Amino acid sequence: MLEGSSQIYKKDFYSFSVEKKFISKKNNVFLVKTNEPGEKYLVQKIYSCPEKMPGEVEMLCLLKEKGVAVPQIFGTGENYVLLEYLEGPLFLDFFCWQENICGPDRSSLKGPAYQTIYSLCSWFKSFYTASRAITGRQYIMGDVNFRNFIIREKIYGVDLEECREGKIEEDIGNLCAYALTYSPTFSSWKMAMTGKLLQILISELDLDKELVKKEIQKGLLFIAGIRGTLHEMAKIPVNKLLEKSMRFV
Repeated sequence: MLEGSSQIYKKDFYSFSVEKKFISKKNNVFLVKTNEPGEKYLVQKIYSCPEKMPGEVEMLCLLKEKGVAVPQIFGTGENYVLLEYLEGPLFLDFFCWQENICGPDRSSLKGPAYQTIYSLCSWFKSFYTASRAITGRQYIMGDVNFRNFIIREKIYGVDLEECREGKIEEDIGNLCAYALTYSPTFSSWKMAMTGKLLQILISELDLDKELVKKEIQKGLLFIAGIRGTLHEMAKIPVNKLLEKSMRFV
């Protein structure tokens, strides 16, 4: 159990019907409708590795108590959890939409992109502060791909399955690696977007700039390995690109 934890598991079980399946590479995730009076929609997350479920459930509950924007838990089963359904665009969809509006060859960001970057940075700051208060150690999100954030009146983080002790620079390096490698990779707009993310996060979280750069490089290699593009990545002047993105930091 994490330090300061209270009663975690809610045993409010619902009968429900499956409405649709969400995209998820790790688990089976569904939108479900409860068959109780006052029907409501929830998200059912069925774990491919059930041993990861208790840690995520516990952390979500404790973060919620601390005021961090994460989904509420409504119930648990043997290998699944029922979560609050947060309707809104994924950060990935917003990110791609903003690039399409501006054009991938443009290095300027429009107002909504700035506002959402600040909202994302605010979420990370609240998460790191709360997780440190909960555990007494520095915890990181672990999986920071852009599908794990939903935009509503503010940004919500929705997947803490890989949450663990670590250095914040690991998360931020991986976040930037994802930002640079969604298609089209390393576009001028993505470089500008990543530079602004770095500028805010390094300042707000008092991060080690050189360590962040190393973590970005590690993240790029990891993503290339997953996507089978290591050969192509070797041809890209990564150091020069990173220097370009970080020139305003």
